[in-house]
Amino acid sequence: MKRKVSKKSKRRLMIFGIISILAIGYFFVTLISYTYSYLSLKKEEGKLKEELVSLQDEKANLKIEIEKLNDPEYVARYAKENFLYSSDGEYIIKIDPDEVEVEENVKNDQVIYVMIGGIILFLIVLLILKKRKNSSKK
Repeated sequence: MKRKVSKKSKRRLMIFGIISILAIGYFFVTLISYTYSYLSLKKEEGKLKEELVSLQDEKANLKIEIEKLNDPEYVARYAKENFLYSSDGEYIIKIDPDEVEVEENVKNDQVIYVMIGGIILFLIVLLILKKRKNSSKK
C-alpha cells in the first residue's frame, strides 16, 4: 500500500532540496575560487623566491664591490675605466667595442671573399688545362 504524503511534507522536502542544492553549489563555487587563489599565490611565491635569490646574489656582489672600493688602487683604476679619469701626463683613448667587432667581421668577410676567389681561380685554371689537353689530343 502506498502511503500518502501530505502537501506540507512535499513542500518541506522541496524547500529543503532547493536549499541543499544552493548550499552545494555555493560550496563548489567557493572551492574553485579558493583553489584558483591558492594556485596563483603559489605561482607568485615561486617568482618571489627567484627574485629573492637574485637579490641575495646582487647583495653579495655589492658587498664584494664595497670591499674593493676600500682599496685606493682599485678606486683609481675604476675611475680611469668608467669616468675617463687620467693622471698627469696620461692620455685617454677610448675604443668602442662595437667598432672592434665590426672590424673583425669585415676581416672575416674579406677572408671568405679571398677563399672564394681562390677557388674560382683554381677552377678556371683547371678548365683551361683540360681544354688544352683536349685540343692537343685532336
